[in-house]
Amino acid sequence: MRMPKHFSLMLMSLMLTALALIGSLPAAGQEGGLRDPNPQEKQILMHYRQVIGKVLDQFQSDDWEEKVDYEITDDVSVSGDPDVPLDVNEMTQRSYTIRPGSTLYQKEVASLAEKLTATTDPNEMARLAKQRKVTNLTVEVHFNNLCVGLDSAPATASDLHIPGAAMAYHIKPAKLGRGAAVVLLFGNWKAATWNADNTCERYKFKHAAHQPAIENVVIQMDGSPERIDQLLKTVKWEGVNSGLTERP
Repeated sequence: MRMPKHFSLMLMSLMLTALALIGSLPAAGQEGGLRDPNPQEKQILMHYRQVIGKVLDQFQSDDWEEKVDYEITDDVSVSGDPDVPLDVNEMTQRSYTIRPGSTLYQKEVASLAEKLTATTDPNEMARLAKQRKVTNLTVEVHFNNLCVGLDSAPATASDLHIPGAAMAYHIKPAKLGRGAAVVLLFGNWKAATWNADNTCERYKFKHAAHQPAIENVVIQMDGSPERIDQLLKTVKWEGVNSGLTERP
């Protein structure tokens, strides 16, 4: 049976539309605008990974167990984010818990647990429960952040003045719900502006989008206040700036 002319034209139009859609789809391995880094980008990313690894290795302690949650891998992909020079589909994160049997565990966990099991008084149990300290910590690291969330506009008075960091502030511990949280900013944040609508500090990049450059690094720690204070004092944070394409 012969197909009506108008139906043939409609079918042809649908086929052309389908072909156009297929042609616009990303090629294999390029889903979501991702692609393999070019040699220059790969060199920058691997150097950044090495630098951040050395900084985070200083978190290691006999009292704390470490777990590498995420890191920049050899098969990292570059994204097509139009707002930053270089962006990837990976991040760096490590988590820590007080090591069972360690000196700190005996002091902060075991002794309190013994007191809790030794009493049946509800009031005493409630009092002891309030003494429980946060026994974990997470640290996450990102680079080329466009806007960093803060509780309020940056102020010199509240800056923690950590050597090597452009700025460092306490923020609300939203990630774990209790304990403390600190964010450290590395790079040239002097030209950054406060975005009141999003309560974040917006970075002004020197490099255009998709350029092989890492201009800033943001590190956030959440968890044990005592451990965070200790790390702020003992870690050689100046080393983070070695991962920047251009030092501030």
